[in-house]
Amino acid sequence: MGRPYGAAGVDDQAAWEDSRTLVYALPGDYGADLYTVPADGTGKARRITTAALSPAYVG
Repeated sequence: MGRPYGAAGVDDQAAWEDSRTLVYALPGDYGADLYTVPADGTGKARRITTAALSPAYVG
């Protein structure tokens, strides 16, 4: 049996991009790839960068 949806190694250190959007990492070819996704469950995830480490809040 395969892994359930969403259990593909998502980084446990997601960060808020703004009040509606989460940024998270998935394993990529060279480090991690960062994705954004609406926090309310609507819409699709979108890759925003490759070869990263983890999202971080810079404020």
